[in-house]
Amino acid sequence: MNVLALAFVLMLVLAACNSSKETGGSTSAKNKAIEASIDSASYILVDSDEGATSEEKGLLKVDLKVKNVSKNSISLSDYDGVHLYEGDEQLSPKTGVNSRELGLESSSSDKIGAGKQKKLTFIFEVKKDKKYKIGLQPTSSDYDEEIDEVTLTLDTKKYAKSYNKLQDPEKALQAYTEVLYLNKENVDYDKYVTADKTAVIEEQKKAFNEELKGAFSNSLTDKAKKDFFNMYKDVLKEKASVKTNVIANANNKAVVEVEYTTVNLSDLYSYVSQLKRAYTDETKDYDTKHSEEFAASKFKDIVNELETKEGSRPLRIFMVKEDGKWTVKSSDLYSDSLGKTFGSSYIR
Repeated sequence: MNVLALAFVLMLVLAACNSSKETGGSTSAKNKAIEASIDSASYILVDSDEGATSEEKGLLKVDLKVKNVSKNSISLSDYDGVHLYEGDEQLSPKTGVNSRELGLESSSSDKIGAGKQKKLTFIFEVKKDKKYKIGLQPTSSDYDEEIDEVTLTLDTKKYAKSYNKLQDPEKALQAYTEVLYLNKENVDYDKYVTADKTAVIEEQKKAFNEELKGAFSNSLTDKAKKDFFNMYKDVLKEKASVKTNVIANANNKAVVEVEYTTVNLSDLYSYVSQLKRAYTDETKDYDTKHSEEFAASKFKDIVNELETKEGSRPLRIFMVKEDGKWTVKSSDLYSDSLGKTFGSSYIR
Protein backbone atom coordinates (compact mmCIF):
# COMPACT_ATOMS: atom_id res chain seq x y z
CA MET A 1 0.00 0.00 0.00
CA ASN A 2 1.47 3.37 -1.00
CA VAL A 3 1.71 6.37 1.32
CA LEU A 4 -1.32 8.16 -0.16
CA ALA A 5 -3.55 5.10 0.19
CA LEU A 6 -2.45 4.55 3.79
CA ALA A 7 -3.16 8.18 4.63
CA PHE A 8 -6.65 7.88 3.14
CA VAL A 9 -7.42 4.79 5.24
CA LEU A 10 -6.24 6.54 8.42
CA MET A 11 -8.49 9.52 7.64
CA LEU A 12 -11.50 7.23 7.35
CA VAL A 13 -10.70 5.55 10.67
CA LEU A 14 -10.31 8.87 12.47
CA ALA A 15 -13.53 10.20 10.98
CA ALA A 16 -15.38 7.11 12.19
CA CYS A 17 -13.97 7.51 15.69
CA ASN A 18 -15.07 11.14 15.89
CA SER A 19 -18.60 10.53 14.60
CA SER A 20 -21.57 9.13 16.47
CA LYS A 21 -21.88 5.36 16.26
CA GLU A 22 -25.32 3.98 17.06
CA THR A 23 -25.95 0.35 17.93
CA GLY A 24 -28.62 -1.79 19.49
CA GLY A 25 -31.49 -0.24 17.53
CA SER A 26 -30.10 3.27 18.02
CA THR A 27 -30.68 3.19 21.79
CA SER A 28 -26.92 3.46 22.29
CA ALA A 29 -24.31 5.68 20.68
CA LYS A 30 -20.72 6.80 21.14
CA ASN A 31 -18.12 9.23 19.89
CA LYS A 32 -14.60 10.17 20.94
CA ALA A 33 -15.83 11.51 24.31
CA ILE A 34 -18.81 9.49 25.51
CA GLU A 35 -20.61 6.18 25.31
CA ALA A 36 -24.32 6.62 26.00
CA SER A 37 -27.32 4.33 26.14
CA ILE A 38 -30.92 4.28 27.35
CA ASP A 39 -30.90 2.16 30.49
CA SER A 40 -34.64 2.29 31.19
CA ALA A 41 -37.67 4.51 30.78
CA SER A 42 -41.17 4.72 32.21
CA TYR A 43 -44.10 7.10 32.27
CA ILE A 44 -44.66 9.01 35.50
CA LEU A 45 -47.19 11.31 37.14
CA VAL A 46 -46.06 14.30 39.17
CA ASP A 47 -48.06 16.42 41.60
CA SER A 48 -47.29 19.70 39.83
CA ASP A 49 -47.88 21.66 36.67
CA GLU A 50 -44.72 20.35 35.00
CA GLY A 51 -46.64 18.41 32.41
CA ALA A 52 -50.09 17.04 31.77
CA THR A 53 -50.87 13.40 31.22
CA SER A 54 -53.64 12.65 28.75
CA GLU A 55 -54.61 9.96 26.29
CA GLU A 56 -52.15 11.45 23.78
CA LYS A 57 -49.14 12.49 25.85
CA GLY A 58 -47.37 12.16 29.18
CA LEU A 59 -44.13 12.59 31.10
CA LEU A 60 -41.49 9.97 30.35
CA LYS A 61 -38.64 9.47 32.82
CA VAL A 62 -35.57 8.32 30.90
CA ASP A 63 -32.54 6.87 32.70
CA LEU A 64 -29.34 7.10 30.68
CA LYS A 65 -25.95 5.50 31.18
CA VAL A 66 -23.23 7.91 30.12
CA LYS A 67 -19.56 6.96 30.23
CA ASN A 68 -16.75 9.46 29.71
CA VAL A 69 -14.18 7.75 27.47
CA SER A 70 -12.05 10.86 27.00
CA LYS A 71 -8.97 11.96 28.95
CA ASN A 72 -10.68 15.04 30.36
CA SER A 73 -13.69 15.52 32.62
CA ILE A 74 -16.92 16.48 30.87
CA SER A 75 -20.16 18.22 31.84
CA LEU A 76 -23.65 17.52 30.54
CA SER A 77 -26.35 20.12 31.19
CA ASP A 78 -30.10 19.89 30.64
CA TYR A 79 -29.95 23.58 29.70
CA ASP A 80 -27.92 23.32 26.50
CA GLY A 81 -26.43 19.82 26.38
CA VAL A 82 -29.56 17.64 26.27
CA HIS A 83 -32.32 17.95 23.68
CA LEU A 84 -35.30 16.01 22.43
CA TYR A 85 -35.92 16.06 18.70
CA GLU A 86 -39.34 15.54 17.17
CA GLY A 87 -38.53 15.69 13.50
CA ASP A 88 -37.13 19.17 12.91
CA GLU A 89 -38.45 20.51 16.22
CA GLN A 90 -35.98 20.80 19.10
CA LEU A 91 -37.41 20.37 22.59
CA SER A 92 -35.88 20.59 26.05
CA PRO A 93 -36.16 18.25 29.04
CA LYS A 94 -38.50 19.21 31.86
CA THR A 95 -36.52 20.87 34.65
CA GLY A 96 -37.09 20.85 38.40
CA VAL A 97 -39.25 17.72 38.36
CA ASN A 98 -38.22 16.41 41.76
CA SER A 99 -39.96 14.64 44.63
CA ARG A 100 -38.23 13.43 47.79
CA GLU A 101 -41.21 11.26 48.68
CA LEU A 102 -41.20 9.52 45.30
CA GLY A 103 -37.41 9.30 45.12
CA LEU A 104 -37.58 11.34 41.93
CA GLU A 105 -34.75 13.67 40.94
CA SER A 106 -34.07 14.80 37.40
CA SER A 107 -30.50 15.60 36.39
CA SER A 108 -29.57 19.22 35.72
CA SER A 109 -25.85 19.69 35.26
CA ASP A 110 -23.61 16.70 35.87
CA LYS A 111 -19.85 16.41 35.77
CA ILE A 112 -18.32 13.07 34.78
CA GLY A 113 -14.65 12.38 35.41
CA ALA A 114 -12.35 10.84 32.81
CA GLY A 115 -13.05 7.11 32.50
CA LYS A 116 -16.08 7.33 34.83
CA GLN A 117 -19.72 6.43 34.23
CA LYS A 118 -22.90 8.01 35.59
CA LYS A 119 -26.58 7.26 35.49
CA LEU A 120 -28.45 10.41 34.49
CA THR A 121 -32.21 10.94 34.62
CA PHE A 122 -34.09 13.28 32.30
CA ILE A 123 -37.83 13.80 32.01
CA PHE A 124 -39.44 14.59 28.69
CA GLU A 125 -42.99 15.45 27.73
CA VAL A 126 -43.75 13.07 24.87
CA LYS A 127 -46.57 11.80 22.72
CA LYS A 128 -47.61 8.18 22.93
CA ASP A 129 -46.44 5.69 20.31
CA LYS A 130 -44.02 8.14 18.72
CA LYS A 131 -40.30 8.05 17.96
CA TYR A 132 -37.92 10.81 19.06
CA LYS A 133 -34.20 11.43 19.13
CA ILE A 134 -32.37 12.33 22.33
CA GLY A 135 -29.35 14.51 21.59
CA LEU A 136 -26.42 14.59 24.03
CA GLN A 137 -23.61 17.10 23.59
CA PRO A 138 -21.31 17.42 26.60
CA THR A 139 -18.66 20.07 27.09
CA SER A 140 -15.06 19.17 27.91
CA SER A 141 -12.94 20.66 30.68
CA ASP A 142 -10.48 21.24 27.86
CA TYR A 143 -12.27 24.21 26.33
CA ASP A 144 -10.34 23.84 23.08
CA GLU A 145 -11.90 20.43 22.54
CA GLU A 146 -15.24 20.33 20.75
CA ILE A 147 -17.44 17.27 21.19
CA ASP A 148 -19.98 16.27 18.58
CA GLU A 149 -23.56 15.51 19.56
CA VAL A 150 -24.61 11.88 19.78
CA THR A 151 -28.24 10.85 19.34
CA LEU A 152 -30.26 8.02 20.80
CA THR A 153 -33.57 6.79 19.42
CA LEU A 154 -36.45 6.97 21.89
CA ASP A 155 -39.48 4.93 20.88
CA THR A 156 -42.23 5.75 23.37
CA LYS A 157 -44.29 2.78 22.18
CA LYS A 158 -41.85 0.51 24.04
CA TYR A 159 -42.98 2.03 27.34
CA ALA A 160 -46.75 1.89 26.76
CA LYS A 161 -47.11 -0.74 29.51
CA SER A 162 -45.88 1.72 32.16
CA TYR A 163 -48.32 4.34 30.83
CA ASN A 164 -51.22 1.91 31.15
CA LYS A 165 -50.29 1.24 34.79
CA LEU A 166 -50.22 4.86 35.96
CA GLN A 167 -53.73 4.60 37.41
CA ASP A 168 -53.10 1.32 39.26
CA PRO A 169 -52.52 2.97 42.69
CA GLU A 170 -55.89 4.67 42.34
CA LYS A 171 -57.61 1.33 41.72
CA ALA A 172 -55.63 -0.25 44.53
CA LEU A 173 -56.58 2.35 47.14
CA GLN A 174 -60.23 2.27 46.11
CA ALA A 175 -60.25 -1.49 46.68
CA TYR A 176 -58.09 -1.24 49.83
CA THR A 177 -60.48 1.22 51.46
CA GLU A 178 -63.71 -0.45 50.42
CA VAL A 179 -62.68 -3.98 51.40
CA LEU A 180 -60.79 -3.30 54.64
CA TYR A 181 -62.63 -0.30 56.10
CA LEU A 182 -66.10 -0.40 54.57
CA ASN A 183 -66.74 -4.17 54.39
CA LYS A 184 -67.56 -3.91 50.70
CA GLU A 185 -66.55 -6.19 47.86
CA ASN A 186 -64.15 -5.02 45.17
CA VAL A 187 -62.77 -7.34 42.50
CA ASP A 188 -59.63 -5.20 42.18
CA TYR A 189 -58.45 -6.05 45.70
CA ASP A 190 -56.69 -9.33 44.91
CA LYS A 191 -55.29 -7.94 41.66
CA TYR A 192 -53.76 -4.72 42.96
CA VAL A 193 -53.51 -4.81 46.77
CA THR A 194 -51.19 -6.29 49.35
CA ALA A 195 -51.89 -5.54 53.01
CA ASP A 196 -51.78 -6.86 56.55
CA LYS A 197 -55.55 -7.08 56.93
CA THR A 198 -55.45 -7.77 60.66
CA ALA A 199 -53.23 -4.77 61.40
CA VAL A 200 -55.29 -2.42 59.23
CA ILE A 201 -58.59 -3.40 60.83
CA GLU A 202 -57.06 -3.26 64.33
CA GLU A 203 -56.04 0.36 63.69
CA GLN A 204 -59.62 1.17 62.70
CA LYS A 205 -60.97 -0.70 65.74
CA LYS A 206 -58.61 1.14 68.07
CA ALA A 207 -59.85 4.50 66.81
CA PHE A 208 -63.45 3.34 67.17
CA ASN A 209 -62.90 2.14 70.75
CA GLU A 210 -61.62 5.59 71.68
CA GLU A 211 -64.94 7.01 70.53
CA LEU A 212 -66.78 4.45 72.65
CA LYS A 213 -64.67 5.41 75.65
CA GLY A 214 -65.77 9.00 75.25
CA ALA A 215 -69.46 8.11 74.99
CA PHE A 216 -69.65 5.47 77.73
CA SER A 217 -68.05 6.36 81.07
CA ASN A 218 -68.31 2.80 82.43
CA SER A 219 -66.21 0.08 80.88
CA LEU A 220 -67.82 -1.92 78.10
CA THR A 221 -67.09 -5.62 77.83
CA ASP A 222 -64.80 -6.80 75.04
CA LYS A 223 -67.77 -8.59 73.51
CA ALA A 224 -69.82 -5.40 73.50
CA LYS A 225 -66.99 -3.47 71.85
CA LYS A 226 -66.66 -6.15 69.19
CA ASP A 227 -70.40 -6.23 68.54
CA PHE A 228 -70.61 -2.44 68.35
CA PHE A 229 -67.68 -2.33 65.92
CA ASN A 230 -69.37 -4.85 63.66
CA MET A 231 -72.61 -2.83 63.77
CA TYR A 232 -70.65 0.28 62.86
CA LYS A 233 -68.97 -1.48 59.94
CA ASP A 234 -72.37 -2.60 58.65
CA VAL A 235 -73.50 1.03 58.60
CA LEU A 236 -70.27 2.11 56.90
CA LYS A 237 -70.92 -0.49 54.22
CA GLU A 238 -74.33 1.02 53.58
CA LYS A 239 -73.63 4.74 53.94
CA ALA A 240 -69.92 5.49 53.45
CA SER A 241 -68.23 6.00 50.09
CA VAL A 242 -64.85 6.91 48.63
CA LYS A 243 -63.51 8.17 45.32
CA THR A 244 -59.78 7.93 44.68
CA ASN A 245 -57.54 9.87 42.30
CA VAL A 246 -53.81 9.26 41.80
CA ILE A 247 -51.89 12.54 41.59
CA ALA A 248 -48.30 11.27 41.61
CA ASN A 249 -46.71 7.98 40.57
CA ALA A 250 -43.03 7.25 40.01
CA ASN A 251 -40.41 4.72 41.08
CA ASN A 252 -43.03 2.31 42.51
CA LYS A 253 -44.32 5.03 44.84
CA ALA A 254 -47.52 7.02 44.59
CA VAL A 255 -49.67 9.70 46.20
CA VAL A 256 -53.42 9.19 45.95
CA GLU A 257 -56.17 11.62 46.95
CA VAL A 258 -59.36 10.28 48.54
CA GLU A 259 -62.67 12.12 48.50
CA TYR A 260 -64.94 10.50 51.05
CA THR A 261 -68.21 10.45 52.92
CA THR A 262 -68.33 8.65 56.25
CA VAL A 263 -70.54 8.16 59.30
CA ASN A 264 -70.22 11.10 61.67
CA LEU A 265 -69.26 9.61 65.04
CA SER A 266 -68.94 13.05 66.63
CA ASP A 267 -72.67 12.82 67.46
CA LEU A 268 -72.30 9.48 69.28
CA TYR A 269 -71.79 11.09 72.71
CA SER A 270 -74.91 13.21 72.28
CA TYR A 271 -77.11 10.25 71.34
CA VAL A 272 -75.86 8.17 74.27
CA SER A 273 -76.38 11.05 76.71
CA GLN A 274 -79.96 11.58 75.53
CA LEU A 275 -80.80 7.91 76.04
CA LYS A 276 -79.22 7.88 79.50
CA ARG A 277 -81.28 10.91 80.54
CA ALA A 278 -84.44 9.39 79.09
CA TYR A 279 -83.84 6.19 81.08
CA THR A 280 -83.28 8.11 84.32
CA ASP A 281 -86.33 10.34 83.80
CA GLU A 282 -88.53 7.34 83.05
CA THR A 283 -87.33 4.95 85.78
CA LYS A 284 -86.05 7.38 88.43
CA ASP A 285 -83.06 5.03 88.62
CA TYR A 286 -79.98 7.23 89.11
CA ASP A 287 -77.44 4.45 88.85
CA THR A 288 -75.28 5.50 85.85
CA LYS A 289 -74.30 1.91 85.23
CA HIS A 290 -77.93 1.01 84.56
CA SER A 291 -78.54 4.02 82.33
CA GLU A 292 -75.45 3.19 80.29
CA GLU A 293 -76.52 -0.42 79.97
CA PHE A 294 -79.82 0.84 78.58
CA ALA A 295 -78.05 3.14 76.11
CA ALA A 296 -75.74 0.32 75.09
CA SER A 297 -78.73 -1.92 74.37
CA LYS A 298 -79.86 0.67 71.83
CA PHE A 299 -76.49 1.00 70.09
CA LYS A 300 -77.66 -0.50 66.82
CA ASP A 301 -80.43 2.10 66.63
CA ILE A 302 -77.96 4.85 67.54
CA VAL A 303 -75.40 4.00 64.89
CA ASN A 304 -78.10 3.71 62.25
CA GLU A 305 -79.36 7.18 63.17
CA LEU A 306 -75.94 8.81 62.80
CA GLU A 307 -75.71 11.11 59.81
CA THR A 308 -73.00 11.00 57.19
CA LYS A 309 -70.50 13.75 56.63
CA GLU A 310 -68.37 14.57 53.61
CA GLY A 311 -64.72 15.45 54.09
CA SER A 312 -63.96 19.13 53.52
CA ARG A 313 -60.82 18.24 51.58
CA PRO A 314 -59.43 15.04 50.07
CA LEU A 315 -57.15 12.84 52.15
CA ARG A 316 -53.65 12.37 50.75
CA ILE A 317 -52.39 8.82 51.09
CA PHE A 318 -48.87 7.57 50.34
CA MET A 319 -48.52 4.15 48.70
CA VAL A 320 -45.68 1.88 47.65
CA LYS A 321 -45.52 -1.08 45.30
CA GLU A 322 -44.29 -4.32 46.86
CA ASP A 323 -43.94 -7.55 44.90
CA GLY A 324 -46.11 -6.21 42.11
CA LYS A 325 -48.96 -4.95 44.31
CA TRP A 326 -49.75 -1.70 46.13
CA THR A 327 -50.09 -0.99 49.84
CA VAL A 328 -50.46 2.04 52.11
CA LYS A 329 -47.40 3.32 53.97
CA SER A 330 -46.91 5.98 56.63
CA SER A 331 -45.19 9.12 55.42
CA ASP A 332 -43.62 12.24 56.87
CA LEU A 333 -45.35 14.39 54.26
CA TYR A 334 -48.75 12.69 54.12
CA SER A 335 -50.10 12.05 57.60
CA ASP A 336 -53.79 11.54 56.78
CA SER A 337 -55.12 8.34 58.30
CA LEU A 338 -57.76 6.12 56.77
CA GLY A 339 -58.08 4.26 60.08
CA LYS A 340 -59.01 7.44 61.95
CA THR A 341 -61.25 8.70 59.17
CA PHE A 342 -63.32 5.50 59.09
CA GLY A 343 -63.01 4.64 62.78
CA SER A 344 -63.55 7.88 64.68
CA SER A 345 -64.97 11.40 64.55
CA TYR A 346 -61.78 12.57 62.81
CA ILE A 347 -63.19 14.11 59.63
CA ARG A 348 -61.06 16.67 57.80
